[in-house]
Amino acid sequence: MPAVSVSPIVAALQHLEIEHDAVRAAPTAEAAVLSLVEALSQVPDPRKPRGVRHGVLAVLLLAACAVLTGARSFAAIAEYAHDTGRTVLKVLGVGAVAPHESTIRRILQKVDPGALEAALRSWALTQLDAQPAPTGTPRRELRRVLAVDGKTLRGAHVRAADRSVCLPHLVSVLDQASGVVLGQVQIEEKGSEITAFTTLLDRLDLHDVLVTADALHTQRGHADYLHQRGGHYLMTIKANQPTLLARVRALPWTQIGIAARERGRGHGRVETRTISVVSLHPCPDRAGEFFPHAAQAIKLVRRRRPLRPGGRRKTETVYAITSLTGADADPGLLARWIRGHWSIENRLHWVRDVTFDEDRATARTGHAPQVMSALRNLAITALRLSGATNIAAALRHHARNHLRPLITYKIM
Repeated sequence: MPAVSVSPIVAALQHLEIEHDAVRAAPTAEAAVLSLVEALSQVPDPRKPRGVRHGVLAVLLLAACAVLTGARSFAAIAEYAHDTGRTVLKVLGVGAVAPHESTIRRILQKVDPGALEAALRSWALTQLDAQPAPTGTPRRELRRVLAVDGKTLRGAHVRAADRSVCLPHLVSVLDQASGVVLGQVQIEEKGSEITAFTTLLDRLDLHDVLVTADALHTQRGHADYLHQRGGHYLMTIKANQPTLLARVRALPWTQIGIAARERGRGHGRVETRTISVVSLHPCPDRAGEFFPHAAQAIKLVRRRRPLRPGGRRKTETVYAITSLTGADADPGLLARWIRGHWSIENRLHWVRDVTFDEDRATARTGHAPQVMSALRNLAITALRLSGATNIAAALRHHARNHLRPLITYKIM
């Protein structure tokens, strides 16, 4: 049987009764938004047509729904397929018999990860663009801010061409405001996360977009690339750029003074953050260009005091550089975006490691590591868009009712 097309799924939805707590979106609001079914239908089937029983679209939809209920492996996806019932399987375009674990595994190992990432990126961008802008927010605070960072899949030991064992490393881009994942790329064998920076961002519109990155990506080539694409950067400075770090440290920060201060209490400590900002036009140390297209240098000091008696105080100083001028962003906004970049660890990497137990996932054949990671990103994105703040609780919520993943993905 050939791969299932979109129309039978849509037809089945028209005859399905939705439970009383389902929330329907207005048809006019959905008209211009790419659906997940339409997006995944663009992923080609890697198999030969002869003998195909379950279409790649149906298997991808089934896997996406299973991951949204907490499935972490091919076996768990197959168990979801056999337990979910005919009603859900019919909506997903699955035939009379649910696919076996071996079928799911073979498809997810062979599917083109680039095509899958492109489909999920298109879906995420249309969903994100459909979100209403918060009222009363200053225009410069509505700027799209993207955080770029990498993560190693520690459980997926993959054999390289020279028979050595390597670990797949994926570089992701996250929308800071919403927590939506807009894509990821896998670093080529013996490659570098630095080279993946442009590959990842080539697929996105960067006009007037701010990209935040850690010190690894504080590269002159990256600054030029973002400027050519019409974007901006906010990057931390560490010892990988020794000359730049020395010059920024030597600026008269005492005379510049503190521009903004913030104090927070939580996680058993009191934290005070101060930020100082200086314009690089004209050059403060009169020694020529600091960094390509740089407009401001930043010094951020974090002081932490434990609440428990005898706790050790800690002070950390971070330097950064940005192409945004003072008219584009005030010091408080810059501090928020720097802190927002660190949230990619908590809102994405930590969730995948702890909630989905990704570091112990042993899928290692073919494209399986990246494909399974992409499905986890899809689940996190869908939950963030639905307003979920606790991903673990949201997964348990979806596991209790097999119709809930369809509603969250807006398949029904």
